[in-house]
Amino acid sequence: MSSLRGPAPLHHTLLAGRTKTGVTLQTLHLKHFDHGVILQQTPSPGFEIPNPDTCTVPELLNIVAPKGAEILLDGIRKGLFVPPTEDAGWRASQSDEPLIHAAKIKPEDRHIDWINWTWNDINRRNRVLGPLWSKTLAISDSASGNPSFQQRRVILSEMEEVDTLKGCEAFSLVPGLPFVDSAHPIDRQQQKGLYVFTRDGKLIRIHQMKVEGEQNADGVRAALKARMLSDRTFHSGAADFTPFHNPLQ
Repeated sequence: MSSLRGPAPLHHTLLAGRTKTGVTLQTLHLKHFDHGVILQQTPSPGFEIPNPDTCTVPELLNIVAPKGAEILLDGIRKGLFVPPTEDAGWRASQSDEPLIHAAKIKPEDRHIDWINWTWNDINRRNRVLGPLWSKTLAISDSASGNPSFQQRRVILSEMEEVDTLKGCEAFSLVPGLPFVDSAHPIDRQQQKGLYVFTRDGKLIRIHQMKVEGEQNADGVRAALKARMLSDRTFHSGAADFTPFHNPLQ
């Protein structure tokens, strides 16, 4: 994958939404990572990823690993590594795909950007990188006994796109603001859901959520325990909704 240089090419292949990939055999560069002489590689434009819309990193690894082993053995048999070596690679400039720095995956890569990411962006990153996270305000008791706000990290362990609930359309104007389909105070015994809109107007239900310092739990129960829900009820026709204190950040 000469167009994906760096320590995490499989992750970035899927994050870029590519439908084709390949393997490359190259020498080690004395100073720069992934800048050696390409001895052999998958012919342009690469081979198809069988399930690009659902493929995970382990699944992609299972696809490319055997092909990588084959190209390595073939290169050894042909003595391609014996000097003087010949550059047998095709570059990104010869394809329609841009050169991407496949940087190491960091925790910040899982931090949801509610202002700019669509549901497709969120869903793809969740599939490729694992559960994503955000921060929001929660009420905590101070030493003086007076309640104060504290920012807490939340991991969205399980979520899915759902049909829009009747009356909740106004929340789509504030992407990233979670809400429960119930009036305040919320009855813990009722089967209510925790929802949030994305930038492109898709409604997401957060089934499971892990609040910083707590165990993974049902989204509504986790929010109630962490005191993230406001005491305001929004009425829309026959429907009632209770939002968080602030949008996820």
